[in-house]
Amino acid sequence: MPRRRSPGDGGLWKDHDRGLWIGSVEIPSTDGKRRQKRVASKNRNEAIRKLKELRKAVDAGRIAVTGKTTVESWLERWIEDIRGPKLRPGTKDDYARTIRLHINPHIGTKRLDRLTAQDVRVMQTSIKASRTAQLAHVILRSALDDAIKEGMLSRNVAEVADKPKHLTKAREPLSAAQAKQLLRSAIDTKDPWATRWAAALLLGARQGEILGLQWSRLDLDNGIADFRWQLQQLEQTHGCGERHSDGTYPCGKVRVGYCPSRRWDLPRGFEHQILHRSLALTSPKTRAGTRIVPIPAPLWVMLEQYKPTTIPRYDSEVEGDIRNPHDLVWRHEDGRPVSPRDDYANWQTALETAGLPAAPLHVARNTCATLLAEAGVPEDIRMAILGQVSLTAHRSYVYIDQSRTRDAMKALDQLLG
Repeated sequence: MPRRRSPGDGGLWKDHDRGLWIGSVEIPSTDGKRRQKRVASKNRNEAIRKLKELRKAVDAGRIAVTGKTTVESWLERWIEDIRGPKLRPGTKDDYARTIRLHINPHIGTKRLDRLTAQDVRVMQTSIKASRTAQLAHVILRSALDDAIKEGMLSRNVAEVADKPKHLTKAREPLSAAQAKQLLRSAIDTKDPWATRWAAALLLGARQGEILGLQWSRLDLDNGIADFRWQLQQLEQTHGCGERHSDGTYPCGKVRVGYCPSRRWDLPRGFEHQILHRSLALTSPKTRAGTRIVPIPAPLWVMLEQYKPTTIPRYDSEVEGDIRNPHDLVWRHEDGRPVSPRDDYANWQTALETAGLPAAPLHVARNTCATLLAEAGVPEDIRMAILGQVSLTAHRSYVYIDQSRTRDAMKALDQLLG
């Protein structure tokens, strides 16, 4: 008698109506339902060969089914349970926003196992911003890779579709004259944030690094600033349970702020210190971000003059009391940290007062990089000051002053007579 197949080997039989040998193997699924994959051939030996290949593919995890799992439902699980817990809060917010606004509207209703490379291409071309299209591609490719690891897919169709190209638009920094104009205006108008703008232009630190700088990490005896922490706005999540189909949660609310059981949505081991509501001090995401920077002489003088007015005092009975419970260099009069949004508004006001056009706050960082380059500071030293690892990223910060290059090109006139 022929040997009985072991469980998992698959079945083989002949369909006499069609004259075909049929082989079947049970496929793992995510919804608990039993499903099969079949092969067929008129030749018995060929059917056995196909059945063995199918069995190998299933064992290797290259074939799986997802039932009615859609792209949207998988991405929701992926960002919340699989990849999200490993991401920094800011990165997770960017991913979730891109999924909600740009991926789901185009392919969210597609069945995960029926998603094609053409579907991915259509999604990419439907996104107007090239950087967003690129990010959507990166997110989807990563999510599908994890779907393969979970045994839900056999291949990643996002790898077949080409990654969208994105050309970074260089930010034109303030010139040395404009930087002086801004600082002189801030000083003359007694702008309370004058030292903050000086720090941005002369230290090249990121917004969060400056807003999170504390007096205990500012050594004015030796002129050193320690950017060990940065101020960041963190997100909370509902702690009352899973979201209902109508968008509400067990607490009856949609917005996280109204949930009585809300909790911080942070990855395990994430270093942070909550200061005020959603504002917290966090550690940099890379070693290069944790750095000690020398304070330029002009800023050093400004900080020396600024410090006596910000000595922490906590006795509310004292008339004219200036509170600074978090030891922050720049904060509101009542001691609250300055939110990134308020800081940006203050920056635009300072530019307008100085008679300069509106510009992103990050331009101050580009300005510092350019001023350092114009001063002849070596590239590796500039990167250490700005806390950058990538040479390409650093060079995108440095703007070439065309007047200087024009002077340099005049040397060719002499060579050519």
